[in-house]
Amino acid sequence: MKSLLGTINQIFPFYLTLIVNFPLIIGLFINSDLVSPRLVMINFIWQTLIVILYRVLKSTALYRTVLVVATLFSLIEGLHWIILKGPLSTSSLFVISATNYSESFDFLSIKIGFNLLLITPLFLFFFLAWKKRPIYAGLPFRTYVYGVLLLGIFGFILENALNDRLVRKGLPNLVKVAITFQNQLDLFKTAKNSEAIRFVEAKATDQKQTVVLIMGESCNRNHMQLYGAARKTTPLLSQREDLIVFDNVVSSYSNTISSVLTSLSASALDNNIPLSASTDIMDVFASAGYSTYWVSNQSPIGVWENMVTVFARKAAHPVFVNLSSSNSMESTQMKSYDELLFKPTEKMLQSDDSLQFIVIHMMGNHSAFKNRYPTDFAQFSGNDDKSQTIAEYHNSMLYHDYVVDSLLKIIDQNTENAIVLYTADHGENIYDEGGNLGHDYAGKLPKSNVEIPFVIWGSDHYRKNNSAMLDLMRTRKSTPYVTDHLFHTLIDLAKINSAVFVPEKSLVNSRFDSTRKRILEDGFDYDE
Repeated sequence: MKSLLGTINQIFPFYLTLIVNFPLIIGLFINSDLVSPRLVMINFIWQTLIVILYRVLKSTALYRTVLVVATLFSLIEGLHWIILKGPLSTSSLFVISATNYSESFDFLSIKIGFNLLLITPLFLFFFLAWKKRPIYAGLPFRTYVYGVLLLGIFGFILENALNDRLVRKGLPNLVKVAITFQNQLDLFKTAKNSEAIRFVEAKATDQKQTVVLIMGESCNRNHMQLYGAARKTTPLLSQREDLIVFDNVVSSYSNTISSVLTSLSASALDNNIPLSASTDIMDVFASAGYSTYWVSNQSPIGVWENMVTVFARKAAHPVFVNLSSSNSMESTQMKSYDELLFKPTEKMLQSDDSLQFIVIHMMGNHSAFKNRYPTDFAQFSGNDDKSQTIAEYHNSMLYHDYVVDSLLKIIDQNTENAIVLYTADHGENIYDEGGNLGHDYAGKLPKSNVEIPFVIWGSDHYRKNNSAMLDLMRTRKSTPYVTDHLFHTLIDLAKINSAVFVPEKSLVNSRFDSTRKRILEDGFDYDE
């Protein structure tokens, strides 16, 4: 027995094994359902390969290099488990580092505390593993043991490689996430280097029309009075009788970059069109003769230069009104209220362009919630930290209601033939599920992360001339829909004829296919 334990210890050095699997150990305490046995197996496979190389080469430098790298990996993944309550994922990297820094700042300010002490054993394990490196002593029947292990390891690697799933199912989690993230980053860099409009076959059927997309941020429809919430968070929109309110729409992603870029392009979760090769909404509207505008209260500065900003600059007239900060982290702490969007929007509507496509990108309900509204809108309050946070979110919703209603009035007063679609990039979990706050997640995507408002408004002229389409819309109010097909719905609302338009993907089209399974970014069916 002693000999067997010694053999096992030489193949799986105790402290190194603890370090490699430290994030999964933490995960067992935080949420064991999210700890995949396959990750444990993969860790053991790659650790064994390294240990065999170390013993064959008798290289202390190799062992200590691997030890440092493994500890760094476990530190990153361990902190992710502690702060975000789940395994590191490509989606969480987008949320932390890509959606204008504010996401990571908000996560840290909300979720860091004494829980960080859980990471301290890792440093002890590193010290002991450094001091007590495995000895070079040979194993009984060493050649046979190594041979069997290596045969199994290379068989595992080859089988996954031949089936084109080595990255997805054969690598340690952090390596897999890093490679996937880098692939997505390469796509974004490609997009950044091709900001020019790519003209496509497209023709406008109206000679004078304004199409407006109002895009909210982090807006969970379940907290809106408009959608039946108990608090009167949307008194202005709720009293309007000229809105078509859709109650079964979800975003495809729970982070801004992925959601916005797929919503406004032909790329979607249910096709294989990469963003770098995808026709986008600016291409179509510009090709159809529309003057394109983008007015934003989001910070234009972020990681890699925020990719939504890159997209916005494809518009012929991009305007950024959030000038209160010198970087995107500061923008969430500085108050840049969405009413700053009013004057630029009015000015755009008063231009001489007969065909206009305008995107209005709001700060909306982005955390920190208390910075999203003036004091006049602080109508709700709580008795503790949790209820106060919920109250601040509802106050931001109350102000958001005022802004959206005001924008509709401005559009109505300054246009004749206008159609407006109001939605949000993604939702927000306000302690609705799992006691969580934010739009991070692990495992299955919380519904609150993706359940968003989706509202259509038309001017008198548009309603009179498109009554059949509007009647059809009213029958679709509860039809299941994912906003990664928003690209096609906007083209349809504008009545643009284009080869890139797919009527089965437009919610407002008589040929709309409502049978699509709503498989979102987490790989699960939203409706199950």
